[in-house]
Amino acid sequence: MIRSLPLIVFLSCGVLLCAQSTTPPTTTVPSKTAPASTPSTPHTQAPANPSASPATGQLKVRGPEAVAQQDPNKIVATIDGRPITAREAITILKQLPDDQRNSAPSLSNLLEQIYILDRFSDQAEKLKLDEQSPWKERLQLQRKQVLAQAYVTDLGKGTTPAGAGAQQYYNSHSADFEQIKLSGILVAFNGPGTPASGAQATRTEAEAQAKANELEKKIKDGGDFSALARTDSDQQASAVRGGELGTFMINDPKLPPEVKSVVEKLQTGQVSEPVRLPGGFFIFKVASRTKVPFDQARPGIVQKLEVDKYKIQVQDPDFFASSAPASNIPSLQRPAPAGQTPPPASPPKPPGQ
Repeated sequence: MIRSLPLIVFLSCGVLLCAQSTTPPTTTVPSKTAPASTPSTPHTQAPANPSASPATGQLKVRGPEAVAQQDPNKIVATIDGRPITAREAITILKQLPDDQRNSAPSLSNLLEQIYILDRFSDQAEKLKLDEQSPWKERLQLQRKQVLAQAYVTDLGKGTTPAGAGAQQYYNSHSADFEQIKLSGILVAFNGPGTPASGAQATRTEAEAQAKANELEKKIKDGGDFSALARTDSDQQASAVRGGELGTFMINDPKLPPEVKSVVEKLQTGQVSEPVRLPGGFFIFKVASRTKVPFDQARPGIVQKLEVDKYKIQVQDPDFFASSAPASNIPSLQRPAPAGQTPPPASPPKPPGQ
């Protein structure tokens, strides 16, 4: 059980990054009506700014960087009886990337978790666990992963000669960098044998196709695509945006082939015929067709060219075959077919072996 503690800590740290803050909202409690001040009793007015210091009336410094810069030796927390200064706290927190640190719902909990990670890792090193299996191999793999990511990032900057052929690839694969902004209207239906739900609960496939054809006609007769998407599309997430689906690369493998074959032929402003997809008919409109600029495409091209150099070519398929027992070996659950002699059983071992 003790060996699983570091994993638990790592998981809890990840949860903290995504969880909502548990600090309850501040509730303003109405105070009792104070007696009216007499003319001889002066009324002391509170600072106008709630962030101001009551003593000086000046704005308080807030945030890790600001506090650490103004007073680096200020005690900002105590962990396990040990005072943590602003300088120490910001050093601990900066072990995380800025985006993760800034998105954390509770910096105090985040500081606690990273502090625990630091202490546990220190104890592991004292016990020389980093020199023992399987931790030694895992650390080596993680180091390689970080360095590989650093190399990929550096490739995208164009500071290495590895990206010399990027421009040539971009020019010769022009279609790969064409992107299309799509809008759509979904007319859903309830397939046979599926539970009824939503607007399509009582709509058959034939009824859905008839409605889709009617909507297509309205659009091509001058109807407003966006307005019809808001009122008639069964895909609520895009309907509220007037049917906007987003921008897609034409050769994106995530784009269904039946959709790609239709939209790649459309020009800006054109509308497709209803396209049947599982569960409904889609009417697509091409809002725009553009090409990804080379500067934006270059990092991905360089990475692809570099990775393609290491494509594996299998010379011995048996080596990569599963080591599980062959499925054609008879067993109690899978007896030998009639007429087939099962393999001889292994001889019993002598006692004591």
